[in-house]
Amino acid sequence: MVLANSINLTIKGTMNTTEAPTNRTTIARSVLNQKLNGQSTLERGKERTLTALTWIYRWGWASSTTLEMLVGTQRSGLAQRLVKSGLLVSTKTQSRRNEKFLPGSFLTLTVDGKHMVEIGRLEPMPYEHRPERVNQNHLVHDEMAQRITAERLMAGAITDYSSEKEMKSRSQNGVKNPDVVWIFQGGKKVSVEIELSPKWERDLDTFVHSSLVSLSSKTGPARFDQLIIFTDAPAILKRYQKAFMPGATFWTWQKNESGRWTTAEQKSVPSWANERIIWEHV
Repeated sequence: MVLANSINLTIKGTMNTTEAPTNRTTIARSVLNQKLNGQSTLERGKERTLTALTWIYRWGWASSTTLEMLVGTQRSGLAQRLVKSGLLVSTKTQSRRNEKFLPGSFLTLTVDGKHMVEIGRLEPMPYEHRPERVNQNHLVHDEMAQRITAERLMAGAITDYSSEKEMKSRSQNGVKNPDVVWIFQGGKKVSVEIELSPKWERDLDTFVHSSLVSLSSKTGPARFDQLIIFTDAPAILKRYQKAFMPGATFWTWQKNESGRWTTAEQKSVPSWANERIIWEHV
């Protein structure tokens, strides 16, 4: 009787040992299916590739960090795989400064990468393949714009965006193109400005004026519903907040007969500025 019980326990233990890996495999597959949302791993891989390539097409370039944010993973090696497959080119950053938003390298599309994007795009636009044409003086500025946009897009805070590159062909006279436009659920449009260095005199006046024009509904629907200004410098934040304070004055500028810039008309910031301008310190 004792021997029989011992045999039964041995059999049960063996069954439990066999079932445990099976259960873990089943659970792992279930989690993977949820992540893939019904897609095969091949389909998911193609989707990630197109997402990354399209992002670079719309912005001109991107960092591997931003691409990882877009596909919702960390250290996936997506950028390296796309470089090896001949769809992207990686270029080292010239500056060796240690800054939060300065990538160590940046990624641009190859001819094949551009083609993969454009075969499914109704409105193709010019794309510069040569990495040396990327203005590396603007890397920190543009990387910040891309990352904060990617963060909000993946979090579902915004539904779409328009990069400055996309807006260049649709520029309006007297209305400044922002660094990026965020589109919210319901169609709300918010212009985004990244300010990392201070503006003075004519440059500051022009920035204030053009920003207010884009928000004004005096002569018809406003181009944008709100403006968000991001900066990493407390001093710049205070200076701009003062410049946009309702009642603050600024000048419009024009060139005189000698081709020199002179003040033309003094204006004041309207009362609605507080409601339509948001400040973010990053």
